[in-house]
Amino acid sequence: MKSAILKIYGDIGENTCEGPFCEGPKSISSKAVSEWIEENSDADEYIVRINSRGGDVQEGWAIHDLLVSSGKKIRTVGEGKIYSIATIIFLAGVEREIMKNADGLIHNPFIPPYTLADQYEAGDLEKIAESLKQEEAKILNFYAERTGTEKERLADYMSRDTKLSAEDMLTLGFATKIIEPIVAFAYMNLKNDFEMNEKLFFEKLGSTLDSAVLKFKNLSRLEPENQTLTDVDGKELKLEKTEGDPAVGDIASPDGEYKMSNGKVVVVSDGKITEIREAEESELEQAKKQIAELTEQLENVKKETEKALVAEASFRKKETEAKALIEELSSLKNSWQPETRTNVGSSEKIGDLNISRVRELREKLLNAKTE
Repeated sequence: MKSAILKIYGDIGENTCEGPFCEGPKSISSKAVSEWIEENSDADEYIVRINSRGGDVQEGWAIHDLLVSSGKKIRTVGEGKIYSIATIIFLAGVEREIMKNADGLIHNPFIPPYTLADQYEAGDLEKIAESLKQEEAKILNFYAERTGTEKERLADYMSRDTKLSAEDMLTLGFATKIIEPIVAFAYMNLKNDFEMNEKLFFEKLGSTLDSAVLKFKNLSRLEPENQTLTDVDGKELKLEKTEGDPAVGDIASPDGEYKMSNGKVVVVSDGKITEIREAEESELEQAKKQIAELTEQLENVKKETEKALVAEASFRKKETEAKALIEELSSLKNSWQPETRTNVGSSEKIGDLNISRVRELREKLLNAKTE
């Protein structure tokens, strides 16, 4: 697969600065991107590397649309800054990778202060406000569609000019993967390539320092979303942790007892979970256990009864055979009439009596008694 790399480094928009005295990276426009696409039309994949603080909204949308409509596989890589309208271009990628130490920034669209130097009437300002609202809704809808994050949550972050870490970008669905740099060098660029209002600078300083501290701790700069659990009676339990089951010591509210769907009872007192009682067996469950125990006993009784019946049948069979032998011996005894006494012990037959048969019957009878 042949790839072509497009670098969006610097502001997004038309280049207005020309000559040897222009400092910093030049802006990149939709016209420049269109020409780049024509020059690299034989590529199968476009890799768009982004390090931009944003810029012109319309130019950003145009670059996004040019990339998506190119018919190529788009992979975007966030490096350093993915701010403002640059996030729209970043979302053009099917695969959206972000460097571990890169940042995103989302906010509501605004009119730069220098464009308000002219005089405006009330009607003009109303038109400007309406235009901003429409653009805000457009960006919000696009964010929600591409990231899968709820509009309400995104709108809240946009209204507060929220800076997002790489982990935040992944969590919110802007990025699909965080990539580790092989070698990383940390430095601060002390020379800004854009003007900043002093008042705005000091207003932002506090939140910037807080963000820096959180970044060094490798923590998210988003406020954690607490859990809201509903018990079997419909009561809501607010749990101040993002995931996991309730545990003793967790901060929770309001105070009270909550019977959860798993049968456990969560007890909240003074804003904390003080006890979790295990599920109690219901009368139905107890009855089921008793039935199971009785069923097992019945099966054991059946097995013992079957053994007894087999033993009894065997005994009856042997008893019948013994009776038959006794009857046969008795009949032999009653029918015997000795003809002479001289041949007793030397002959197997005395008169009509078969001595061998008598011995055989006697042996069978003895065996039957011993079994």
